[in-house]
Amino acid sequence: MCLALVVGCNEEDTVLTSQQEQIVRYLTSSHNPRLIAEQEVPNSMVANPPFYERINTSVYRYIATYYDAGRSSKRKVKVGDEVELIFEAYEFTGNAPSLNALYYTNNADLIAKLEENGLNTEFWTAEPLKVKIGSGDIIKGIETSLIDCREGDVVEVYLAYDMAYDKHVVGVVPSKSSVVWAYQIKSVSDN
Repeated sequence: MCLALVVGCNEEDTVLTSQQEQIVRYLTSSHNPRLIAEQEVPNSMVANPPFYERINTSVYRYIATYYDAGRSSKRKVKVGDEVELIFEAYEFTGNAPSLNALYYTNNADLIAKLEENGLNTEFWTAEPLKVKIGSGDIIKGIETSLIDCREGDVVEVYLAYDMAYDKHVVGVVPSKSSVVWAYQIKSVSDN
């Protein structure tokens, strides 16, 4: 029995490590724009280089609007705030997210495109997703990624399975899947 536990733990560690490496490899090579790690920003020869942040071992965040004028004066997300998001959620395959990997969205344009392709989106809504930070109403990696973002930010978040759905099968997302969410923060308010 001990051997089975050790083998099981080693397989999970291997899956997690593999997903973390795949995410970094994608962000630094295939992602458009190609990103550098946040720690490399001071050494960059490029002004305002696009970069990703590794928030913890399994949450990687890229804020596309990071250098936008006026961003620093916009409301920052903190625990207890309510945010409204327009988002797209994909299973991460190591490549750029595609409609084939999309498992949920509230983006009206994408919903319309999916309907044109024959998908029944009857139970999908184009209303912004409301999330209270700290309530646990959303997967932990997304909640973690929202903290310190700002109203209006356009963000991509890459999650290894332990910060996404863990070992659970959720809808069409298999157990131990890494995911990517792309979202825009429409509003931030105290609650």
